[in-house]
Amino acid sequence: MSKLSKVFCEEFEEYLSVALFLALIVLCLLQILFRFVFNFSLSWTEELARYVFIALVYAASSLAVIKGAHVRVEIIDNFVSGKAKYYLDQVIEASWCAFMIYIGIYGVEITVEALRVSQVTPALGWQIGWIYMIVPVFFFLISLRLVQRMYHRFQNRDALIASSNDSEVQ
Repeated sequence: MSKLSKVFCEEFEEYLSVALFLALIVLCLLQILFRFVFNFSLSWTEELARYVFIALVYAASSLAVIKGAHVRVEIIDNFVSGKAKYYLDQVIEASWCAFMIYIGIYGVEITVEALRVSQVTPALGWQIGWIYMIVPVFFFLISLRLVQRMYHRFQNRDALIASSNDSEVQ
């Protein structure tokens, strides 16, 4: 695996989240500086910061999928172990992935419609459809990460089932 594909597979969302967060900080500092020091408001910084924040939320959601850090109800995990837990986790992630794909497809439809009507953002003058594209792009990325997690779990199923059985004995 080349270095570039390794970075994409393992660290893309981390780099993207850091870059978006830094951009958000710079935009907010510019807004504060111009508003309170120069007594002049830059309307585009506020609007761009809003869009950067939206992208940051979705990038961090994808990062949480990679790290397995999403909030989930774990009470069922206390009652299920071994193969049943493995299959339950796979079904949960497959269902989640299907939902992400569904929302991604719906997001593409909304984006195409927004691009068709040519609505623009107030301060930046960008077509709003390109802003709407943030949602389906990241939902498809989350779907990809869920498929990667399911594949990784499938490759390590024997070890996962064994460790689940061991924790049941203890």
